[in-house]
Amino acid sequence: MVAAAIAVIWTGSCWAADAPSAVSSDDWLTYGYDQQRSGWNQGEKTLTKQSVGRLKLLWTTQLEVQPLDAALSTLTSPLAVSGVNTAQGSKNLLFTVGINDTLYAIDAEGGKVIWQRAYPNPGKPLRTANTNCSNTEQATPVIDKDKGVIYFTMSDGKLRGLDIATGEERLTASQFVAPFSRNWSLNLIDDVVYTAAGRGCGGDPQQKIESGAVSAMDISDPSHPVLSRTFTGHGRPAGPWGRGGPVSGPRGIFVQTADGNRDPASGVFGNSVLEITPKAYGVIDSFTPANWKNLNAKDLDLGSGSPVVFPFQGHSLVATSSKEGVVYVLDANNLGGGAPDHSKPLYQTPRLGNDEERYYGRGVWGGISTYADSDGVRHLYVPMWGPPASAGPQFPITYGPAPDGSVMAFRVSDSGQGVTLVPEWASKNMLVPDNIAVANDVVFAIQTGEQTIQHPDNPEGHGRATNGQAALTVDQLSKFRSTAVTNMVLYALDAHTGKQLYSSEKLLPNWVHFNQPTVALGHVFLVSHDAHVYAFGLSRR
Repeated sequence: MVAAAIAVIWTGSCWAADAPSAVSSDDWLTYGYDQQRSGWNQGEKTLTKQSVGRLKLLWTTQLEVQPLDAALSTLTSPLAVSGVNTAQGSKNLLFTVGINDTLYAIDAEGGKVIWQRAYPNPGKPLRTANTNCSNTEQATPVIDKDKGVIYFTMSDGKLRGLDIATGEERLTASQFVAPFSRNWSLNLIDDVVYTAAGRGCGGDPQQKIESGAVSAMDISDPSHPVLSRTFTGHGRPAGPWGRGGPVSGPRGIFVQTADGNRDPASGVFGNSVLEITPKAYGVIDSFTPANWKNLNAKDLDLGSGSPVVFPFQGHSLVATSSKEGVVYVLDANNLGGGAPDHSKPLYQTPRLGNDEERYYGRGVWGGISTYADSDGVRHLYVPMWGPPASAGPQFPITYGPAPDGSVMAFRVSDSGQGVTLVPEWASKNMLVPDNIAVANDVVFAIQTGEQTIQHPDNPEGHGRATNGQAALTVDQLSKFRSTAVTNMVLYALDAHTGKQLYSSEKLLPNWVHFNQPTVALGHVFLVSHDAHVYAFGLSRR
């Protein structure tokens, strides 16, 4: 049954239920705000339902990064940290990595670049750049504020650590993933940095690290980092590529994988949510949907989604989705629900979107976000691409047709019959929504404006020629994918009703891919494909 609000803090890698609430920082130090990728900044106090209507674009900075058609993400999601003692005095800083292999430290209050460090990659990629394997960096870094160090990767695949105030090296640079990998957001847990890589984009066949893998680097001794790794398959299939990267859980870390065979005895975990040991020494547990063969056949893999871990009634739960448009809620300590084939979730929604079962432009591309309101009610927010399913759940509050996409809100409930998700509201139409952020009962969402059709010459056939016509070249396809459909828009919505509290309208002329608003320090920070950084805040009149 639904209990009173349970105060939960994260202690190392275990949930401590019924403990006093921890004091939360207003900094945003990792992708999704915390190790569990909740997207919920509990420390933000400035931006509220009463104040967000006064949001203004405070500053814009154009970074010296040349956008590339094949690289859909030009800049990583920003990280924000307060009170850094720089040579110019105490500063609030913003950090982002560009596809030019440069880390930028930016004054969060005015947009000036405080320092930057470039790490040109002298290597030559084995594959021609395309929108699946761009040969550029895309992993959001992670900051250890106590040590004053930011950890990040560049396209050479090395893990580096710099002093956030000065940019001086604080870690011996060490090979973390293959050069030119498609690795995803870094996480820092107990002096270990994690990342995950998939699609076989890297270039080191001898070491087999072009395969799908979860990598861990113990940085407790900065002069001698120690690498360990778990493979999720053999070769390209079954690689983990959820943009949240590895996610912290009660016993280890979670990732989810792309299409591929399921053969645990051979170490192959296609279309699965995996629990990996600390330091990535092996697989603890797994969940694979019962229809995984259909997901494989139609390219509806779980790789497009990313897990979120959250407490509920003294338990630790995992919520995730995929291109298929179905949300799964799992027991973090028993992913497969006791089924012999590890296929039994705690709860599974009906199809929420993607009636067509398309492999592109439909379903969930990103992670689910979550928060608990002042009454202890737990909410989940799902960024759905494309229209809602015709036979999906009915939302009591909607804002008109949503043919391009919407944010879907649910309440987590247990009335004694098990965990369920209760529909709350569905937002106005967005083309298309990305991962959302939450603070003070406000949902911050981005309409990306991007082109989601992957192969216009043959949408259902992954670019193979049809009717005697030649398929698009790599360059033509990249140009098509990097041409926006509309402009990006920042929305602030009431977390309980979905009512629009603010819209940036036409203030953001460009578009963005695979990014999340950073809500911290009384600001909302965004980046765009044309290498602009934007800061929204309250007007100072």
